[in-house]
Order: sequence, then C-alpha cells, then structure tokens
Amino acid sequence: MHLALENISKKYGAEDHLYPLSLTLVPGTINVLLGTTQAGKTSLMRVMAGLDKPSAGRVVADGRDVTGISVRHRDLAMVYQQFINYPSFTVYENIASPLRIKRVPEAQIRTRVMGMADRLHITPYLQRSPAELSGGQQQRTALARALIKESEL
Repeated sequence: MHLALENISKKYGAEDHLYPLSLTLVPGTINVLLGTTQAGKTSLMRVMAGLDKPSAGRVVADGRDVTGISVRHRDLAMVYQQFINYPSFTVYENIASPLRIKRVPEAQIRTRVMGMADRLHITPYLQRSPAELSGGQQQRTALARALIKESEL
C-alpha cells in the first residue's frame, strides 16, 4: 500500500499536536517513526490509522483520499509501545480475534494462529491469559494479533 500524508496537522483544542507535515510510505520499505516524548508520534499514527481526523491535510492510500474513512474500513494493523491484549481472552483467542471478525473458517484460523505463535515463540502460552505472561510475551501476543491480519499497512 502506498500511503501519503499531505500537509497533515492536528490540534486538540488550541494545542498543536502535529505541525503541518507531509510524508510518503511506499511498499517494500521499512519506515521508523522516532521522536521524543510528546513529539506527536502517537497523534500521527492515530491520524494515519483513521482513529483521529486531521485538523488539516489529507491521508491518501493508493491514490484514494481516505481522510474521512474510519479505521474499520482501512486495511492496516498497528501495535503501540503500550500494547493492548484482551484480558478476558487467552493468547490463542487474542491472536484469532481479527480472523474471527473476518469470519475466516475455524480450521484456517487454527492453522494460521499456530503458525504465527510458532514464529513468535509463544506456542507454550496459547492457553494462558495475558495477565499470566511476561511483558515480552504480552508484546509478542499483540504483535501476532496485528500480523495475522495480513494487512496492507
């Protein structure tokens, strides 16, 4: 997916969270967003994902303006530094949840979850709850849930 941010800015009330910026993410590249605390990284990611609308500017995916389109209708996955897992789900259920939302057949879900768990070395923890995991295991569970979607971005 080719993603372009065109003159994006974001204000919350009178406070600027993002000053106007433009950037392009192209397929086949690895992009890293670095900055100090309160630099606007999360605000930028929320705009890119469709969780927040920019105060100005456009978000363009594959040549189509998606600025006003909700996150539900964008093909992307994100994992924040403060990762979130569903506390009432097992690790297996956390990883499987995006596939169940898409109504993927259970046999295929099982195959994909087992493969992803194997790649991320969390197979022994599939029946545990997130509260029973170390921080690294929780992070890998959240990463597995994002990766299993096979999103464009």
